[in-house]
Amino acid sequence: MDLFGFRKKPQETADFTFRVDDIFRIKGHGMVVTGQVTAGEVSCGSTVTCLTVNGDRFPCVIQRIEQPRPGGARGEFVHPDKASADGPFQGSYAFWIADRQPEDFHPGDRLISGNE
Repeated sequence: MDLFGFRKKPQETADFTFRVDDIFRIKGHGMVVTGQVTAGEVSCGSTVTCLTVNGDRFPCVIQRIEQPRPGGARGEFVHPDKASADGPFQGSYAFWIADRQPEDFHPGDRLISGNE
């Protein structure tokens, strides 16, 4: 017990956080969100939670990660196994999301893992 009989609540933090900037569908391939990893790291196949700007939350699976090829020509992309905040291009990535519709997401939504 502390001096005054109370303790600070432990802060819950997300291990991974991604800010959604844009949402679109690629015909024949599925739904994509673009944005920036602001904390942590995530891998292909990970299930994360979307926290919407409207206060809703739902699970989603990162099916594929895409990023411009460092030093490559415009329109050249790589598909790394992981995305991180300290990655090339200040953590900017596109995530292909399984089993979701573009209407499920909004600019400003966050994808997180861990607790928040």
